[in-house]
Amino acid sequence: MAIYSRYEPHRKKKSKAPLFLLVLALGLSALGFTYRKEIYFLFAKDQSVRAEKTKEKTIELWKSGNLKEKDIEDFQSIATNYSEKDPTDPVAFHLIARSLFWNLYRLGIQFDHDSLILHLGSPFREFIGSSVLAESTLDSIFWNARTAEAYSSSPFSDWENNRVLLFLGETHRSVKRPQLLVGEYGNIDRSKLSPELQTVYIWLLTFNTMLAGDASGLDRLITITKDPNFKLGIQFSPREENFLRGLGKYYKKDYVGALSLLRQAKTNNPDTITETSIITEATIFHLQNLSQKGIDLLEEYYVTTGKKNTEIPILISQFIKEKPGLKTKLDLTLDKKE
Repeated sequence: MAIYSRYEPHRKKKSKAPLFLLVLALGLSALGFTYRKEIYFLFAKDQSVRAEKTKEKTIELWKSGNLKEKDIEDFQSIATNYSEKDPTDPVAFHLIARSLFWNLYRLGIQFDHDSLILHLGSPFREFIGSSVLAESTLDSIFWNARTAEAYSSSPFSDWENNRVLLFLGETHRSVKRPQLLVGEYGNIDRSKLSPELQTVYIWLLTFNTMLAGDASGLDRLITITKDPNFKLGIQFSPREENFLRGLGKYYKKDYVGALSLLRQAKTNNPDTITETSIITEATIFHLQNLSQKGIDLLEEYYVTTGKKNTEIPILISQFIKEKPGLKTKLDLTLDKKE
């Protein structure tokens, strides 16, 4: 049996101070976190308000024709700061995409009536040109708009505008076929679009609808632009309507209908519509095994217009290569050098 001493060492009572200090520290830390969080959201909200106001100011300056480079740079800076303060807010990324959109105007890229008619049937990259800055800007617009969509659990105030920017980016990327793009973006509510994006939307929809060979879709678009309430800068003359419908039928492989309309669109003036109509007509002849008739048509136009379009001899060479035995009056070697 063990024997314990009566005289055990005196045990000191443990102080409760450290525990109290720990609780106090944790409380202060939590309080500090709460205040920091409130301050954080206060700054984020402030950036949100600033960004929205700057967006509206930029639109008004654009409408009045007074938008300057400094205004665009200010908008981009504020939109970027907003995304940094609240990196999961979809509106912040939309506004970055929106601010980058204005860079296209700085680069001389205009979504207007003339540029649409001039580039119908051409690859979108021909419209953009060879500018590396334009390419990177369009990529940035697309990915910021896509990020905005990904972060959003439901449509936000600029949802339709964001969809137009996605449509623009998708058209530029050329990953999806025009038919698919028209299906995805053809039903955007135009009444909810900001003024500067309404024309862009009609431009993109017309461009892709024509490439999709959607003749009925083109008819609907032409009807929209003829509405007296439609005042967005893209309105077609009867000749341009025939040109649009003719190209639409060509891409749909309705060659008889296309020839009829394109011939109505031609004039003695060798402008873009006439030249494109003649080249398309010759191409249809080639597809119908009337290649010599197509070559004769191209030769006559090429010579009478001063041999300006160097793509015509290349097209004639292609016809001859695909169907040997065809004849041309042109010295193709000489024309290529010229």
